[in-house]
Amino acid sequence: MKLRKIGKAETSDYEQAWWRGATIYEIYVRSFRDSNGDGIGDLGGVLEKIDHIASLGVDAVWLSPFYKSPQKDYGYDIEDFRLVDPSAGTMEDFLRLRDAVHARGMRLLLDFVPCHTSDQHPWFQESRSSRDNPKADWYVWADQRADGCPPNNWLSSFGGTAWTWEPRRSQYYYHPFLTEQPALNLHNEEVLDHIIQEMEYWCSQGVDGFRIDAVQCLSWDRDLRDNPPVGREGSHVMFGGGPTNPFARQHHLFDRNAEGTEEILARFRQFADEQECVLIGELADIDTPLAAPDLTGQGRRLHAVYDFNLINCPSDVEALTEQLRRREELMGASWVYNVLTNHDSTRALSNLTYFAVDTYPKQAAKLLLFMQLTLKGGCILYQGEELGLPHPHLEYEDIVDPWAKAFWPTFEGRDGARTPIPWSADAPQAGFSDGKPWLRVPEEHLSFAVDRQEEDADSVLNFLRRLIAWRRDQPTLRFGDEQISRWERAPIITWRRCHAGSELRAIANFATDQAFLPLDEFWRPMRVPGGVTRRQEHGLSLGPLEFAVVTADNQGGTKPASASDDT
Repeated sequence: MKLRKIGKAETSDYEQAWWRGATIYEIYVRSFRDSNGDGIGDLGGVLEKIDHIASLGVDAVWLSPFYKSPQKDYGYDIEDFRLVDPSAGTMEDFLRLRDAVHARGMRLLLDFVPCHTSDQHPWFQESRSSRDNPKADWYVWADQRADGCPPNNWLSSFGGTAWTWEPRRSQYYYHPFLTEQPALNLHNEEVLDHIIQEMEYWCSQGVDGFRIDAVQCLSWDRDLRDNPPVGREGSHVMFGGGPTNPFARQHHLFDRNAEGTEEILARFRQFADEQECVLIGELADIDTPLAAPDLTGQGRRLHAVYDFNLINCPSDVEALTEQLRRREELMGASWVYNVLTNHDSTRALSNLTYFAVDTYPKQAAKLLLFMQLTLKGGCILYQGEELGLPHPHLEYEDIVDPWAKAFWPTFEGRDGARTPIPWSADAPQAGFSDGKPWLRVPEEHLSFAVDRQEEDADSVLNFLRRLIAWRRDQPTLRFGDEQISRWERAPIITWRRCHAGSELRAIANFATDQAFLPLDEFWRPMRVPGGVTRRQEHGLSLGPLEFAVVTADNQGGTKPASASDDT
């Protein structure tokens, strides 16, 4: 299948730019499939299971970092941007995987980390050696205060101060995350040029775009001003690290999404337009709907962002509705990807539908997938969501995540979303590996294994395949505008999608009780996989966690004038 590039003429065309409304599948490589028996997932394992991914009908595959790394943060601490880490395989493995992805009509995106490197990267080794070496200004260095303390009160989101002392320079270096992840100085044009060259290298190897890690950390306040404390008013931002993380006690005005971010992104976008690749930004630790318009910049910066506010949303239907309304109000024409779970989060089944995970797990998983694929924007599915995996319980002895170890027991960390994919319920290690896995395969995941779901026509896996195929034929869902209803009350959420004279209305019951939605007589249910297709005389009755899509019965043209209200 010949793939379309996103050339400059296409970036403003809703109908041509493939990434608008696309469905992307995120692979956390270490936990997907181990092909050599060392207990760690690798590129060869992804290649072995590429037909599983293609069978979903997704448009693109996103690979977590597989670059050479000391693995302090499991690949997000990069020692060499151009080398494949031995635990992940070889460059030949990557090239075979690239060809297999493209041969199946999918795009390939890489996770790229421009904000920091490993402390073992040669750039940092040289930078830390003295104050007058050629790379002395490649990282963020600052003098101590008069009392010897760090230059300001900035905190690492992983715990403790964001500054570490380097005796060879008698200065502190800045690290928003682990001590082993020093921040690059992207305000240095030479550094920015080199980072873009690393991205150009992977474009020359045939990748179609990048997920840009931690966009909120591209810049920082160059006056190094202290962050103010969070007052009684609280914050719209929802941070990771659990309720005891001191990071949440600051307004991160000067160390997150600081002045200069837009200029750095403009350079990235210039590169992306030249290379005809797509840039999708992660926005964590900041208010995504508020920041997204500036960071996408009407075609001048990122192509799209994904909404961390949904990932971190409290387990409450009213909070979820409010997040969706804020997003509609603030984001305007910015393009967003709907993400409910990723490699850093609690699995959505155990978060947004925690109340149903023990009683209606299959229907809850289907409801969440329905929401992801019918809200405005694209959809990023994290591995295991196609199986409806719940978040597993891990003992402290199972934990490897340094973030979890810093805040245990009030924060269980990221390992629960990173446990190995169960391929075969009865095979050793659920078919993930012939060796001892780097993370335990949760016993509670065995009944969700791929081989079990392949045999069940009503499984979450087969439902998702049908839903993606159905959505592909709905341009209103892929490209349309959105309006979140202001009239319905919990537990029902509804949203309208409009495009080219067509209008659909998605309806979801976020409860384990029956719910009824009054509807004018011209609203008729569409046939949607797993959805309610019968209406009563005065509206629609939804069982536990059921959903539906309705359309005006004269569609093909426009809806009746009375359909402009919320009934």
